[in-house]
Amino acid sequence: MKEVLGSLPEVITAYKNYNLLVPTATDVQLNPFYKFHVEEVPVDLGENSGDIFKVGSVKTGKQDERGKDIWEDVFSLSKPLLNKMAMAAGIQFNPKETYGERIDRVTYRAQAQGAMRKADGTARTETDQKVICLEDEEEKYRIEFADKAAKGITDEKQARAAAEIFSGQWVESKNKWGKKCQAFVIAKEDRDRYIDRSVMVNMALLKKTWAEKAMTGAKLRVIRALLGVKGTYTKAELQKNFAIPTVIFSPDFSDPQVRQAMLTQGMNSVNNMFGTPQIAVKSVDFESESTVFTQDDLDNPAYASDTESEDDYPPMQEPDVVPEPEPDRSMDFQCSRCGEVINERVYEYSINKFGEPLCIKCQRGGGRR
Repeated sequence: MKEVLGSLPEVITAYKNYNLLVPTATDVQLNPFYKFHVEEVPVDLGENSGDIFKVGSVKTGKQDERGKDIWEDVFSLSKPLLNKMAMAAGIQFNPKETYGERIDRVTYRAQAQGAMRKADGTARTETDQKVICLEDEEEKYRIEFADKAAKGITDEKQARAAAEIFSGQWVESKNKWGKKCQAFVIAKEDRDRYIDRSVMVNMALLKKTWAEKAMTGAKLRVIRALLGVKGTYTKAELQKNFAIPTVIFSPDFSDPQVRQAMLTQGMNSVNNMFGTPQIAVKSVDFESESTVFTQDDLDNPAYASDTESEDDYPPMQEPDVVPEPEPDRSMDFQCSRCGEVINERVYEYSINKFGEPLCIKCQRGGGRR
């Protein structure tokens, strides 16, 4: 649904039941030739919609009858939904400042610069980068598949495919949506083989697409910054559609001169935001690497990573966002120096940075004995 309104207060009043994305909180007086144009972007909350994905849980501030804290799932917006919002907001990317380059053999960096028109008619620009390091990604995959092998593969398709290849047992568990399911736990004698094979398959796929993934991540970060979307939303918040107001020029289109001016303005919209673009094509010489995988390996869901669809989202650094406690895993992550229990995020960071699990206090020592 589209609607044209005359002032910002009218927009706020008409869309008070929406996730309204307004670049500024101040009122802007528009001249008679400009109006607000508001577009709605609905969110599909279905598990397989691809619009959102779960990233953790937060405390609601309430307690149940036993006095325990009540937790609520939080979700992040995925690439398809962010792209729809960017289209509704009229975000454009500068071809001169949006590019990718290979830093070294294992590192690729992409940069994106985007702009959108604010309520006063001026353009706001944002620039951000996304760096992918193959060594870091390999460590992440190894941790992910080690956890899946020991705790159980909860995705039904992945679990059934793994059960056909590896020995193990089915156990009662919960999937990422908190629903009960049957999970397949890899037998100890097959875990190393499952982990190694899964990591190698995913790394083979990543080496083919890391440039595209880095560029996608950079663009999504720019979209988030321009629209001011939050890192996480609750289900209740996402039940409201997003409403995105933009400024449009609405003169008398019956005048031929006005029609010609509008045509020229539309053709030069990118130039008005960024200046005249000079598109530079940067060649990237990727090394050809032979692999021992067949197409069946690459397509086999048993080796699929659960993070492949989560293109890019901000880490959960909001003060009110806390991972839901898992007492049965607390002893899995301990500082190798002092023995203090650490969470999974600290564990992953320390492994990538120092090569061993360290608590924050021991990390401040530089990871040196």
